[in-house]
Amino acid sequence: MRGERGAARPGGPRRWEVPARWPAACAARGRARALGPLVLFLGGLLGIAGCRAQSVPLPSRIVDLSPALTADVNVQRLGSQALQFLGSDGRIRSTLIVPSDPAMAFGLQALHLPSHSGTHLDTPARLLRGGDRPADVHLDQLFGPAHLVDLRWHTRHSPIQITDLELARIMADEIVLLLVGYEPPQGDDWPRFAPLSAQASEWLAAKQIRALATDMPALVLYDELDERMRRGQPPESIWAEYLPLFQARIPVIVGLVNLEALARERNIVFAGFPMPLTDADGAPVRAAALVY
Repeated sequence: MRGERGAARPGGPRRWEVPARWPAACAARGRARALGPLVLFLGGLLGIAGCRAQSVPLPSRIVDLSPALTADVNVQRLGSQALQFLGSDGRIRSTLIVPSDPAMAFGLQALHLPSHSGTHLDTPARLLRGGDRPADVHLDQLFGPAHLVDLRWHTRHSPIQITDLELARIMADEIVLLLVGYEPPQGDDWPRFAPLSAQASEWLAAKQIRALATDMPALVLYDELDERMRRGQPPESIWAEYLPLFQARIPVIVGLVNLEALARERNIVFAGFPMPLTDADGAPVRAAALVY
């Protein structure tokens, strides 16, 4: 399968508008400054965000959306069955770097981890020849206004369809956060969750969203991938849920945690930046939601 790595994105880097309340917060801060330090102090206690000219106010809170990268985070999040299918024990290892003269040790460590550890960016290079790698993805695609779609009501036994997403009124250039309420498997079970259908993936790509991020560990069930491969299906069928997004160069971030903490929020800015690896098909991400 071929991609278009290095091709310019239509329209260049994307821009986004700040929520309507932000200019008001800036104005309130400016009026408070004119009235003196005491009012500024009281304004801070009342939650008026600090705001200089042309700056963005501070969020009311920041929600961490990435699990800690412990040695067994992938085992805990995916279970042994999925990791056996992936051909990895999933463990993250660190090795102390010892120079030729141990007395000159600097306390450095070498880290060994799967590229798809914990919360991670899944890039087109995984499937498309010449596709984007983590270092190729524009950071402005991974930062911006987010639209949380709460799908915890959806059964885990069928894929998410277009009709499930149409109710959310998703707009172009939004970072879409899909919350399915993923729970790690027990014992030797496969991970169970409501996956994304190929049709829903095509619909999201046609919407020209900025990025897709979710608490799913993958867009498709691992046992479904196993079955497709065993049946000898062609790559475009095996990876049908990923290809529309990858071909549209829409970043995909999976493995988020704590999305339920955003269920009642309306003004959310998402940030999820990966390690800028130049020779990998994915990279761990530290993701966060800025709540206003």
